[in-house]
Amino acid sequence: MRAWRVHDVGEPDRVITMEDVAPPEAGALRGLRMSLAGWVPEGAPGAASEPHEDWVVIDVAMAALSLPDVTMARGTYPVPVSRPYTSGQEGVGVVTDAAPRHRHLVGRRVAACMIQPFGSLADVAVGVGMIVAVSDAMPDADAAAFLIPAHTGYHAVVRRGSVTDGEVVAVTGAAGALGSACIQLARARGATVLAIVGTSGEVDKAEHCRELGADVVIDHTREDVVGALLRQTGGRGVDVIVDPVQGAEAGDLRRALRVGGRHVLCGHAGGLAPIDPHFYLRNHTLVGVTLGGYPPDEMRRMHAETQTALDVMLTAGTYRPTPTRVVGFADVPTALADIAARRSAGRIVVDIRS
Repeated sequence: MRAWRVHDVGEPDRVITMEDVAPPEAGALRGLRMSLAGWVPEGAPGAASEPHEDWVVIDVAMAALSLPDVTMARGTYPVPVSRPYTSGQEGVGVVTDAAPRHRHLVGRRVAACMIQPFGSLADVAVGVGMIVAVSDAMPDADAAAFLIPAHTGYHAVVRRGSVTDGEVVAVTGAAGALGSACIQLARARGATVLAIVGTSGEVDKAEHCRELGADVVIDHTREDVVGALLRQTGGRGVDVIVDPVQGAEAGDLRRALRVGGRHVLCGHAGGLAPIDPHFYLRNHTLVGVTLGGYPPDEMRRMHAETQTALDVMLTAGTYRPTPTRVVGFADVPTALADIAARRSAGRIVVDIRS
């Protein structure tokens, strides 16, 4: 089968190569364990004590590109990834085989999260953990772009961030896939949303955020973000910062957070933020957000709860996936270069069949 593989460390468009490799087989997966670094053989350091039983094999129709495809290639992803690996973190397709827990999904179309080395940028991939049967009404591009941003955004805004009606919420990296999800979810909770974006060539990130419901868009390349947030709140400060970016500026951004406010750290597009000890003087709460840090049963419960809530929103039209561009399989390196240079909004989706 065809797969986009990474052997070396560097910029993704330079180190990713299209290769012909053997597809993952269910028989080989049955003895594998999971660790933070992905699939590993029995006895490997950090491996689970029992074989992983939460997987499906998928004939992939479409896959979504994301920032982790860039940071894994660069070697800056916070979890070590063994090379070589197939890139891609999520996709949609038909299940051809499955662990006993998921046998009922064989023959059905699902969206799923993929973990290296069996990534989604291939004809056949292995879905794990987040595996959701997809409605016939949802197009492949929407399904491929939906799962990780929507579930992570829900965890950040609703479950961990506890955003409530009437609050003012600032979203960093607001035009990205996760930021796009957080705008919609915060709006659905009744919050006023201040979206923070950066100018990027021909991509109109501000308009993208407005279409998703942002009340105000602030361009950090053109104005002082802290000053703009304080002006928008009459000097009081925002109630919540939902922050998929972090980076060195995160501490400064907290100056626009009201006394007793919450800083929700749900990504690291700009690198991990240094923690300024002065946050305690204003009674700020720093909230860590990741879906990977829970026991398997707890994760399954949370994903089911989240998907039920999202299904209601999808039906009501208060949430929508945000694929903004579909590219062919051969165009993956160019698309990854655009993500690395922040020349994209929403999600870029790859048609694996092209």
